[in-house]
Amino acid sequence: MRGSPLLRTLVVLAVLLLAGFGLARLTGHSSPNPVVVDQSATPVAETSPTTFELLLSAAAKSVSLDAGGPAFVRESPAAPLTGTLEVQGEHPVIFLKVEWADTPPGHRFAKLRIDRPGEETLEHVFSAPGDIDDLWEP
Repeated sequence: MRGSPLLRTLVVLAVLLLAGFGLARLTGHSSPNPVVVDQSATPVAETSPTTFELLLSAAAKSVSLDAGGPAFVRESPAAPLTGTLEVQGEHPVIFLKVEWADTPPGHRFAKLRIDRPGEETLEHVFSAPGDIDDLWEP
């Protein structure tokens, strides 16, 4: 080999230092700019009173209907059930829980009809081989 061993060592050391600085710059941690969230611009879920009618296929021990506001709960209700719910937002989630009074084998159903002001009347049928514990996203 030609050349001074000391000069070759210095050249290799300089190349390694340049590669190290380049890698450190590429993989280095940079502090991201903080994101400021304006709380006043966050949309608030509007609630609207919604009338409902619930038809049951058999006598119920208890019924619970919840749409994000105060829940509608009745023990030993007489059918059909009617009332109002406080529905939150444009795309609410409605939870229905029905515990039947007697438990002979067979399929049971509950038909829910909701009427939001200024919108079409919506219907949904919940069915189950036993007690109903389901949700609906109209």
